[in-house]
Amino acid sequence: MIVTTLAGPAAEPVGLAEAKDYLRIAGDGQDELVAALIAAARARVEDLTGVAMIARSLRVSLDGWPRGTVERRWMRLPVRPAGALSAVRVFDGYGNVSVVTSRFMLPAGRAARLMWTDAAFPWPGQRVGGIEIDYTAGFGEAPEDVADGLKLAVKRLAAHAYGARDPETIGGALPVDVAGLIGPWRRVQL
Repeated sequence: MIVTTLAGPAAEPVGLAEAKDYLRIAGDGQDELVAALIAAARARVEDLTGVAMIARSLRVSLDGWPRGTVERRWMRLPVRPAGALSAVRVFDGYGNVSVVTSRFMLPAGRAARLMWTDAAFPWPGQRVGGIEIDYTAGFGEAPEDVADGLKLAVKRLAAHAYGARDPETIGGALPVDVAGLIGPWRRVQL
């Protein structure tokens, strides 16, 4: 499963002024560093949780349907919360595309489940990249739409890296307080 961002988020979940206030920075001399820390912290939190904080358009490319999709009549999409379904395409063995969006629905919400609703199940004939699913994911377009705990996790992780004066800190061991904030948003797989 390959996830490609078609259109990225229009904003960060934490604005520069909000982050500077949280970090107690008065001047403008470190704006570039703070903006980079916010972006890196957001990316890390999103990666760990499978959540898109600010809405974006995504494409999921699959070689085939995950096991059990036909029996369950749904498949879990990798990034949530779900917004709108844009397109579902299936490629035959010759590379010809069939748009089968009308056979599926994507209920908006935290689960991000693509549901098969009608008609024959579309099987790909192309062995590699035989299925493409385009959809939007995210809480909304503005920082106010993002869950407060996730915004605080971004601020705390950026503050941790700022205090260490090392942007690479964001990719290191997760601070306990940040882990606690994102814990409820992580997917548990058995």
